[in-house]
Amino acid sequence: GELSTTVFPFILRGVRLLGVDSTLPWNIDGYPTDVERWRLWRDERLRIWDELACTLSPTAISAIHSHTICLDDVYESSHAILKGEVAGRVVVDVNKRSGA
Repeated sequence: GELSTTVFPFILRGVRLLGVDSTLPWNIDGYPTDVERWRLWRDERLRIWDELACTLSPTAISAIHSHTICLDDVYESSHAILKGEVAGRVVVDVNKRSGA
């Protein structure tokens, strides 16, 4: 399946989308086509992931984790999030389906 979306609604609501672009695709608009530059970007991401692994303890991560939902439940869960009924971070497991 494919998820086609935009971050614009999040920006309008003041939501901060934080993360590391760990996919680093090759030959896609906006990404370097020069091999050396691509390697530099990859190395930078590896350093960031290493820093996060050393800085964020499992206890710190679990303190901000509200719950995990599957991709099928995003629409339904968004209502509670928008009403302010959810505190913390909701993790979306894109590999899990409802009832699985």
